Amino acid sequence: MKQMLILMCVITLGFPFTLTSCCRVEMTSLKTALQNTESERDGLKARLDTVTRTRDQLQDQVNELTSSREQSQEQVDELTKRLVKLTSSRDQLQEQVDELTQSRDAAVIDARKAQERIDTLAAQLQAETGKVGELQGQLKQIQADIAELQKKLNL
Repeated sequence: MKQMLILMCVITLGFPFTLTSCCRVEMTSLKTALQNTESERDGLKARLDTVTRTRDQLQDQVNELTSSREQSQEQVDELTKRLVKLTSSRDQLQEQVDELTQSRDAAVIDARKAQERIDTLAAQLQAETGKVGELQGQLKQIQADIAELQKKLNL
């Protein structure tokens, strides 16, 4: 019984030492795990900061691109309005060109008719000039004949 008591005392005293030593091993293991987890957490925080900065930079780029797109759209709208106006002006100018072309063609036809009339009148004038020349020649002959007759009558 004494032996039993001694055994119990040894077990009772040894058990806490065993537990303490197990707890120390477990505690060391938990500290290591905690350090690893904290290290991993710190790495994840650093990555989160990097991702957050990158996200903010990308958001800034998106905002800039959106602004640029809006400005480009405004320019496109303005250019579209100008194109409509220029197209309208071009159409009006084309109508004027068509009218002027028709007027020019009519003027060319009138000019040809006038040239034909001028040629006809020039031919008539030349013919009449020839007749006038003949008549002047005849008139001179008649005047000469009259002058001769007057001389004969006056003598």
